[in-house]
Amino acid sequence: MRQVDLNEYVENSPLAFKILDYLRRNPSAKDSVEGIAKWWVQEDPVEVRRVLEKLAEMDLVGKRSNASFDLYFAANGGEGMS
Repeated sequence: MRQVDLNEYVENSPLAFKILDYLRRNPSAKDSVEGIAKWWVQEDPVEVRRVLEKLAEMDLVGKRSNASFDLYFAANGGEGMS
């Protein structure tokens, strides 16, 4: 995806901006969709999941799983977060 497309998506999605801003301020943060919805952005989990999936597709966040969470999202190695 082109840089212009990335910028346009983030500029037109207040929720994407909130998530990326949280990760910019807290680069080691990671959480489940439900945790991000409740604690980071106070938004509907369904909408948060949709935006996180799009941000993961754009390589702006990483989508991972481990023993404590079935699925969680985190900064993608700092790429695109500055």
